This record gives sequence, C-alpha cells and structure tokens, in this order.
Amino acid sequence: MAFGDNGLIKQAELARDMAANSTQYETESMANLTAYMNEMMEEEVSTAKTLVQAFKDGEIEAGDYVNYKPSEVKSVTVGTDKTGYTNSRSMSDGTDQTFTTDMNTTWQVLGLSEDGQHLLLTSGSPIKKDGEDPYLVLQGAESYLYCVNTLNEIAGIYHNSTLAEETRSMTIKDIENVLGGVTVTYPEEGAHGTGTIYFNADESRNTEIGALTNYPSYTYQSDDYSPESAIQDPPQTATAGTKVNADGYAFMYDYARYQELGIDISQKAYNMLFAGTTNEENYAKSYWLASPGVDAISSAAYFGPGLVYDGGVNSGGYGGLFDSVGRWGAVGFAVRPVVVLKSNINVNQLQVIADQTEEVWSTYGRTNIWLRFYSGINQNYGDGVGFGSIGT
Repeated sequence: MAFGDNGLIKQAELARDMAANSTQYETESMANLTAYMNEMMEEEVSTAKTLVQAFKDGEIEAGDYVNYKPSEVKSVTVGTDKTGYTNSRSMSDGTDQTFTTDMNTTWQVLGLSEDGQHLLLTSGSPIKKDGEDPYLVLQGAESYLYCVNTLNEIAGIYHNSTLAEETRSMTIKDIENVLGGVTVTYPEEGAHGTGTIYFNADESRNTEIGALTNYPSYTYQSDDYSPESAIQDPPQTATAGTKVNADGYAFMYDYARYQELGIDISQKAYNMLFAGTTNEENYAKSYWLASPGVDAISSAAYFGPGLVYDGGVNSGGYGGLFDSVGRWGAVGFAVRPVVVLKSNINVNQLQVIADQTEEVWSTYGRTNIWLRFYSGINQNYGDGVGFGSIGT
C-alpha cells in the first residue's frame, strides 16, 4: 500500500507535482496577462494624441484649465543678494522672501512654445509669497542684473519632472506668442525716436500699439553709474565713454482695441494674462517678467526687469528700477510661472478641467517702497511713487 505504483507515496508525489504544475501554470498565466495588459496600455499611450497636436487641432485652447500638479511641495528663499531688497520696514520677517509650493494653484494652457514643439502652461493666478505680503520685492540695480535667475528659481518650485521639461518665469515673449507675435524695430544712431512696434497680425505695420526706447544707446558720463558698478561696496561710478545698448519696449493690452486691429485673441486668453492687473482691481495680480531691458534718453539709461502692469506689458527699462543717474527704487509685484511640458505628453496624461473657478485675491495691491540716500542719512519716503538715489 505504501510502495506500489498506486501506493501512498506515489500518490503523494503525484499530488505534489500536480500542485507545483498548477502553481507554475497560474504564475505563467498571470505573467502573460500582465504583459498583455501592459502592452495594450503602452499601445494606448503611444497612439493617444499629444497635447501639442490637440492644441493645433483646436481641441485645447489658450486659457483652458488642466489638471497639472507639481511633483512635491518645495520652498525657496531669496535674500538681498538676489533681490537687492534692503529695507524691511513694511515686511515683518525682514528682507528674506520665501515662496512655498501651493498644491491648490490652478493651471491654464498658455499656448505653444516658439518652436511649436511644446505646450506651455501658466498658473491661473500669479503665485504668492509666504506671509501677509504676497509680492516679490525687487530693488535697484539688482532687479536688472539678477531678475531672470531669481524669478526662474522661484517658479521652479512648481516643477513636475514627469510631465515637464522645465518650469520658469513668464517672459514678454510668452505673452507675444499668445497675441500672435510682436515685431520691434529699434531706432538707429542719429535717428532718435524712429523705432516702431507692431503686432505681426497687423500687415500694414504702421499701427501704434506701443512704445520703445527713444535712443538706441546711452554713453556713460563721468558721474554716471552702471548696474554693475552700483552694486559694488561702496558704489562705484561707471567707466566714462562706455556705451550701453538700449532694448526696452512696451505695448498696450486693450481687448476692444485688439478686436479693432483684427488681432485674434480669445476673451479667455485675455483674462488669463491680464485680469486683475489694471487699476480697476488695484493692480492686485500684476506680475514680474523675466525680461530685463534698457531704455535710453539723451540724459540717462533706465534698467529693470519686465512687468505686466497698469495697461501695458513692459520689457525691462521701460519700467526701470535703476537709472544711470544713480536713482533707484523698490517695488513689489507677483510672480507668474510657466511650465514647458514634454513634447510627448498626451491627452490621457493631462486633461482639460471644465468649469474651473479661479481664486479672487483678497489682498491689497502692489507694494511700493522707495528710498533715498542723502548726506549719509537714509530717508524713507514710505509707500507710494517716488525716487531714491545713490550719492553723497
């Protein structure tokens, strides 16, 4: 009974082998099923329409909300060495300014990159700084020299490495792309005030839609300051006779006027870029642009970061916070990040959200802090418009 061909031992061995075979079969079947499902999912992903193509086909529009989220919560602190900000009178936590990722931030489609290979997103509203004052304060020559790195560093806390190639600050070129492109022709030496600026959609190329530097360059005088010399300790004057090229310009944003000019921009895209940035809402959502520039007149050059504010989009010097005479100021506005999605991200990976609502800022408008140094005494003119100066 124990050792025969049909004995207990043989039966036990057969049962063992059958169980092993069954387990092996189940394992192989599960592996095959998993492989099949993965293959089907990969095929679905590979054949799904990319966001770039969906945008080109009109299935996604500028201003549409999408379900983008940053990878994680991060914080970044920028100090005086990056912002130039040295006065803490209106800031309870001093001159260091900290931004922390807000996962509730909404995201809208901005448009295509200049090369047409990537879809761009921007935050539904400019992002806020930690604390009661939500605005990034930039000051003086540093606002021109370091604004690109500073603004990009802050915007970078909203990056998602799975979906995006980079996350950076908004620039004036991003806004121009939404509008259909802008062409700037600068004046030539000796022909001051002859420059032009027009939308590419305006075929006549003579419609006044903005303004630009009156002089194509400025030559430093013996008592002038350059941004590089002004940040020395103590400040140094610029090298007399050195020329700096001017490239500052600005253009209006007026939806009704755009329609008159035949500029094709949707109301949704217009609201995304400009809502809350005019005096109708106390400039609450005006924001910096990583587009530093130089504006020049016969007696001075003006330097600064770009800005969306009070009826205009400014490149650099047109809203300068420092000039060659040595005057300077500090002012606070919000930050607007731009996400450059990877070219292969498709409609299954990132979807449009219908009926998305945008938070209405409840804070006061811009922060202005203007200082003046005179006879070694720091005279603070308080909040409001004014000038400061470097000198004795």
